Amino acid sequence: MDAYYTKHETINYTTKAAVPIVKPDGLVSYEVREIILTINIFFGEIVGLLGIVANVINVIVFSKIGFSDTVNISLAALAISDIGALVTLQVFNVLVNPWFLQLDLPFLPLELQSLTVGYPHNYFVKVTGFITAFVAFERCLCVTLPFKVKTLITKRTAVAFNVGFFIANALAMFPIYYTAYYDWKFDAKKNKTVLGIFYTKNINDVLGPSLLLINTLVPLAAFLVVILCNIIIGFRLKRASVWRQMSSGAAITTPGAAVSMKEKKMVKMIVTMSSIFIICFSPLSAFLSARAIVPELSINGVYSNINWIVVTYVMAMDTVNSSLSIVVYYRMSSKYRETFLLMFGRQVDKNQVNKL
Repeated sequence: MDAYYTKHETINYTTKAAVPIVKPDGLVSYEVREIILTINIFFGEIVGLLGIVANVINVIVFSKIGFSDTVNISLAALAISDIGALVTLQVFNVLVNPWFLQLDLPFLPLELQSLTVGYPHNYFVKVTGFITAFVAFERCLCVTLPFKVKTLITKRTAVAFNVGFFIANALAMFPIYYTAYYDWKFDAKKNKTVLGIFYTKNINDVLGPSLLLINTLVPLAAFLVVILCNIIIGFRLKRASVWRQMSSGAAITTPGAAVSMKEKKMVKMIVTMSSIFIICFSPLSAFLSARAIVPELSINGVYSNINWIVVTYVMAMDTVNSSLSIVVYYRMSSKYRETFLLMFGRQVDKNQVNKL
C-alpha cells in the first residue's frame, strides 16, 4: 500500500484509514538494494551527461538543416524533451544516491525528489513517448498514403502536435501538485525537524484516478501506437520490396524512385528509433503492470527494495533511450551527418558521407 502523509496522520491510499508507517522488508535486502542502486545511478549519470551534450548537438544540427521536412520539427522537439528528461534524471540520481542519503541534510531527499525531479522526469518521458509515437505515425502515413501525407501533415500540423504534447502533459500534472506540498516535519531517525512532503486529505479522490490515467494508460497508449505503426511500416516495406523485385530494374534510376529510396532511408531511421524506444520502454511497461497487480511493490510497501531497484533500472533505460538518437541520426541520415561534420569544421566528402 502507499502511505501518504498529511499534517495530522498517515493516510492509507486505499482505505483512507490512519495506519502506521510500514517498514520496508521483502525478497531483497537493503544492502543488496544499495549496491544495485549505486551501479544503476553511476551508469545513468555517465550516459546521461553524454546524452545531454548529444541532444544539444541534435537541436543545433536540425536547426541548421531547417524544417522544410516536417519530421525535422518532431525530431528537434524530441531532442528538447530528451534534454529535459536527462537533466531531471541527473538531479534524481544525486538525491537517491545512497552516499548522498548518509549526509546530515535539512531535508529528506527521497521525499523531495518526488515533486522536484521525479514527476518532472516522468513528464518529459511521456512527452518523448508521444513525440516518438507521432513520428512513427507520420512515417506510417508516408508508406501507406504517400500521395496524401503532405496535405495531412503540414508544418503547422507538426508544430501544433508537438507543442500540444508539451502542454497537455503539463496540464495532466496538475492533480499531483494540487495534492502534494513541502513542509517541515519531525524525523525520529535524525531527531530533528526536516523538510519533507505532505499530501492533502482529498488525495485519494484526486490522485488515484489521475495516476492511473497519466502514469499507466497514457504511456501505454503511446507505446502501443509506436508498436502498431512499426508493424504496419514493416509490412508495407516488405510488400514494396517484393513489388520492386518483380518490376524492371530500369525504374530504379528514375527521379520518382530516387525520392522513394530517400524516403525509405528516413523510414528505416525512424523504425530504428522506434525500436530503441520499444526496447527501453518495455521494462517500465512491465513494472507498471506489476505494480497494478502487486500493490506492495510501492515505495512504502513490503517490496519497496525491489521497487527502488526496478525504478533506478527503468531510469537507466530512459537514459539510454534519450541518449542514443545522435548515433542513429549520424549513421542513418546523410544530411544530418554532413551538417554535423560541417558544424565541427570537418571537410565533407559527399560521396564518402553517403556511403556511411
